[in-house]
Amino acid sequence: MTHETLKGKIEEGLPFTLHVADGRSYDVPHHDFIMLPPRSTFVVVAEFSKQDPSVTISHTIPLLMVSGITQRVKSDEGSETSADNR
Repeated sequence: MTHETLKGKIEEGLPFTLHVADGRSYDVPHHDFIMLPPRSTFVVVAEFSKQDPSVTISHTIPLLMVSGITQRVKSDEGSETSADNR
């Protein structure tokens, strides 16, 4: 995944799921849950702990490991479709 592609998805402001080459995936419900520093080779994704929602876990992921993005978008009729950018 390129820096520019991921930056564009973050700037859209819509929720998406980030997929990693080893099969893991990370939900990004809002742009506050992801950080992509300028000219970086990594991305940081934050999530709440499933055991203790008051704890935040951060994942630092090399961009070379990002295999795709799945984004759910609403169509004009109000139903949801999935846009997969792998």
